[in-house]
Amino acid sequence: MLRIHFTVADAMKVRVVVLGPLAELQLSLHRLQRPGHPSWFDSWRAPTVAGVRALSPDVADLARYLAPAAGLVDLFTLVGPADEHTEAVDRLCRAPAGPLRHEFGFAPEVAGVPAGWIGDFAHGDRAARERLTSALDEYHALAIRPYWQRIRAVLDNERATRVDVMATHGLDAMLAGMAPTLHWRAPVLEVPGYLGVNRQGAGTVTDVHLRGRGLVLAPSLFSNADPGLFTPWNDEPAVLLYPVSLDPRAAMRLWHRPGETGERALAGLLGGTRAAALRVIAGGCTTSELAQRIGISPGGASQHATVLREAGLVVSHRHRNTVRHTLTDLGLGLLDGA
Repeated sequence: MLRIHFTVADAMKVRVVVLGPLAELQLSLHRLQRPGHPSWFDSWRAPTVAGVRALSPDVADLARYLAPAAGLVDLFTLVGPADEHTEAVDRLCRAPAGPLRHEFGFAPEVAGVPAGWIGDFAHGDRAARERLTSALDEYHALAIRPYWQRIRAVLDNERATRVDVMATHGLDAMLAGMAPTLHWRAPVLEVPGYLGVNRQGAGTVTDVHLRGRGLVLAPSLFSNADPGLFTPWNDEPAVLLYPVSLDPRAAMRLWHRPGETGERALAGLLGGTRAAALRVIAGGCTTSELAQRIGISPGGASQHATVLREAGLVVSHRHRNTVRHTLTDLGLGLLDGA
């Protein structure tokens, strides 16, 4: 178990943040190499494993190095939240040399994974940088990009839910509502099942004191209870990854790839943009979030949401100065059939 100790200053610095596609990419490498529960990941894993075989051998090296059995190389605090894959990779390439070498020394020193050409990246080798960025791009195109719009909708909805609870009922209510993933016993946040980088046995307790730096809670689709906590090299808040809980039926909809038969049929029925809107709303979103995710104006997003609502596929609720949209059972059923 991991126990995170808060001070009053830490409680005032709690945020909920979506880290972005590079974080999910790295966590998915962990899932790719270690099949397990929940079973709905199998519909993502099987085609991804098959697809990786056709990619550059550098991608397999990347998986072993960035997601070894003993934990993860900490890219999250080097890169920070980044909405776009290219932005995150660019930040990684421009990370300060000292912290970069420290983090990239994790796999050889702790997990026993040979550094090879990937280790050269941390020392500024241009050829290694080109190989690393190319491997990240290849894997992203296969495993993350086809599903990212839906994954992002799920993560944004989780973030919005937690932020709304915190704003309305306070930090205690927000953290208490995250059980069973996390247990809040003020002023301590417990992470059950945490093993840490040394894979300590059952019953081992790791205590971490934030000492005023605060905490970023980062929901993740591909994460599980471990690896857990990441501490930045500077004085920025610590980052705690936690898994998003999904209904299995909703989870299966994540893995429909654009162009598949059901996707084309849905677009033929509703129109391409409106079908995309329905898929985004499945994760819950505001009008502005809908506009951003499908690349249209807020006015256009509002119009599409209105048509879907009048058709009985969407229900909308106003909260303060925003309108949040979710699917009705009829809307869910339509997506399930796609």
